[in-house]
Amino acid sequence: MLTKVVRFLWGDFTEQEFKKFGLLSTIFFLLIGSYWLLRVMKDSVFSVLVDYRYQPFAKMVSLVVVIGVVLFYNKLLNLLKRNILFYVISGFFSFGFILLGYFISHPELVSLSSSPDFLSFVPGKVLGWFTYCFIESFGSLVPALFLAIVASSTTTESAKKGYGMMFCFAQLGALVGTSFVARYVRHLGFGVIFAIGGILIGLLPFFIKKYMKTAVFLDDKSGRAQKSKTGIFEGLKLIFTHPYITGILFVTVLYEVIGTIVEFQMGLCATQIYPVALDSGAGFAWFKALNGMSVGAMSLAFALLGTSFFMRKFGLKFCLIMFPTIIGVIISVLFGLYSFGASLNVLMWAFFVAVVLFKGLSYTLNNPSKEVIYIPTSKDVKFKAKSWIDGFGGRTFKGLGATVTGSLGGNLSNLIFFGSFISLGIVGFWLVVAVFVGNKFNMLQKENKIIE
Repeated sequence: MLTKVVRFLWGDFTEQEFKKFGLLSTIFFLLIGSYWLLRVMKDSVFSVLVDYRYQPFAKMVSLVVVIGVVLFYNKLLNLLKRNILFYVISGFFSFGFILLGYFISHPELVSLSSSPDFLSFVPGKVLGWFTYCFIESFGSLVPALFLAIVASSTTTESAKKGYGMMFCFAQLGALVGTSFVARYVRHLGFGVIFAIGGILIGLLPFFIKKYMKTAVFLDDKSGRAQKSKTGIFEGLKLIFTHPYITGILFVTVLYEVIGTIVEFQMGLCATQIYPVALDSGAGFAWFKALNGMSVGAMSLAFALLGTSFFMRKFGLKFCLIMFPTIIGVIISVLFGLYSFGASLNVLMWAFFVAVVLFKGLSYTLNNPSKEVIYIPTSKDVKFKAKSWIDGFGGRTFKGLGATVTGSLGGNLSNLIFFGSFISLGIVGFWLVVAVFVGNKFNMLQKENKIIE
């Protein structure tokens, strides 16, 4: 019965593929579940320790931080094996989140309850800025490193089946993590939940170690000589010298500009309806957790019934094009609601639905598609270029979105008017790039070539 269900949802797995993707799905469930457990509290903690109006600037600060983190990560790629690197990074973040949980639970500590004198120009508490950047860094590195390991040990045909299963379990993890926050944040508080997230992240290396015992890495058997060492900027060089990799960059990150604008609009409405001053951010945290739960539920449903089906039935190019098309339609609907004078409450829930659709389809349609297009590439592209794209590229384009929201000074009317036209322009460019990348991928598969 289980075999029939799996074949119906994701395709005809061999026994070996089923075991492999079963283990990978478990790891991804734990990774994304712990990430969302922490992520949905990010804005709430920042609102309490700083002020939500400074959130666009926090995104800009996190961009600078992530650049440094990605540079250090690329240096480590030259020094450590991929599995050892995963153990080190996940262990570091595990300890960091447990420590943050302790600090957040003890705000009476003098050094953390207020900013030091030499940082007196920083709005709010430094702990709030640090926590925001730490969560952003985790989200930029660890999922990307895990998926790079998967892409290095998976063929295209196997990925079309297995990635649907993996991302389905990932969304189940997101749903469990956000549901836990919604249910227990008022009783446990931010600090305890941060510590729980850190403990869950600490379990990841044990599962990766088990996977590494049976994994076969395609780049190790390609017959091509691999560079033993490359510079920390090798990933950037690959991005800007290969049009296909440049296309992957845009397919991956253009969404971040639009998503940042719409999510900030939703948060701006929510902070007016759920004022942080009334309940120390618990109401706002509940709203963000509810949004995350909805994203997880929608993503899970689509991952079960849609991701693998669309990829196998219509092909990768169709999936790459469909996502920006849907986003363009949603942006048009939001602008229509604003134009017809919708109330603040109606706009908040409209943005809520838009964020759910954006993120849900991003995690279950666009993300699996963009991971598959890494398969016909070299090891350096999968690890070094990908780290720059997911880390630096993702945060840079989030920073561009934050620049839009920050420059408009939190004025909702201006945000909707100008943000809509900016977003629709991005969608048009995105569609052109998606067509190019889809065509190039099909050509590489047909000719059995890789991008090096």
